[in-house]
Amino acid sequence: MKTILFFWALFFAVNSYAKVEVLFHPHDPTLEKIATWIEEAQSTVDIAMYNMETTSASPVIQVLQSPSVQKRLQEGRLQIRLIFEGYATPEENEKKMSALESLGIDVRYLGKSVKVHHKFAVIDAGLSNHKVITGSANWSLSSYRNYNENILFFTKENEITSRYQQEFNRLWVNSEEFGRHSDNNETNEVSFFDQGDVEVFFNSPRTLDRKSNEPSRLTDQVVRLINEAQSEIKIATTRVRLKPVLEALQVAANRGVKIYLVISQDDFMDIGKRAQYLLSHRNLQLRVKFYNLEVSEYMAFQMHNKFMIVDNAKVLSGSFNWSESSEKSHIENLVELSGSAAEDVLPSYNQEFSDLWNMNRESLKPLSDYLKTSSKVSCAIKPMALSVSEIRQVLKLVKNCSQD
Repeated sequence: MKTILFFWALFFAVNSYAKVEVLFHPHDPTLEKIATWIEEAQSTVDIAMYNMETTSASPVIQVLQSPSVQKRLQEGRLQIRLIFEGYATPEENEKKMSALESLGIDVRYLGKSVKVHHKFAVIDAGLSNHKVITGSANWSLSSYRNYNENILFFTKENEITSRYQQEFNRLWVNSEEFGRHSDNNETNEVSFFDQGDVEVFFNSPRTLDRKSNEPSRLTDQVVRLINEAQSEIKIATTRVRLKPVLEALQVAANRGVKIYLVISQDDFMDIGKRAQYLLSHRNLQLRVKFYNLEVSEYMAFQMHNKFMIVDNAKVLSGSFNWSESSEKSHIENLVELSGSAAEDVLPSYNQEFSDLWNMNRESLKPLSDYLKTSSKVSCAIKPMALSVSEIRQVLKLVKNCSQD
């Protein structure tokens, strides 16, 4: 009995120091914080990453190259493992993996038809000061400098650490070795704790095993939270193309929920296909992060967040784009925060949403006036949040534009 009491006393003592923080691209020092956490790691760093920078221009690479970290890696006092996807050509991806292996990182790749779209790291799982980094942002400089994204930093959040470590373990044993390391299928096993203010969801069991009966589709979690909304939903996500989500938003708007939605420019191109859901209800207001008069040029400054705020009480975030390909062909994650965990980050998420919603809207009239009088302009414009009708009005004024 004393042992059991001691265990729970220790658990609550450790959990009382749990902390969650959120930072945003392109205006917060996200890569610097990631670098600091890696430098402070006591034993292990396990990373699952769609893409990351491998040049010394990145604060993360600078830390990995530092003499202190290199010495610990070489002596075996620190172990860093990486499951890498890469979005470039196979040759470019292999070049990146080689560069990371040269730093003493054990690199693997999934080698299957599905993509690892995660952007997370688990640090010192099983130790007292365990940490998790996760969100919508790749650890690349283009993401860091140009995209609107969010990264969550968890300290001593037991459920978060255990669930993300479990996910890394699942992918690690299903991945293929890239470089010089021998097969190492050791997993950092950690106990699972159920905390009421955090929930984590993965689609990897279904995606890796098509015969899996895993019930937790990520789409279902988005729909569930929309259905639970009582008064207000704020969404900042790259795209909204899932029919169950579109239908849930329509039902929520019909019952009086106020919905504010910001999407990226690439989702504007075929917005007419979803007009009945996104453009026809007074309770749903839609704006687009718009930044190029040639609409198909939509990559440079993406609105790459994937978060939702429900009733100013819950936050949903993660790597998951709201599309069929993300659900069926990508390996993704979602984090739901409520209670005290949500309270820690809601002010920051609300401020970020407000900034996105109002982004450079004062530039709309000067831009329109300029387009009326100029025969040739630059296609690239200052990113701004515009309604669909405002974008269409601007595009009618464009006579000719150049990407130069």
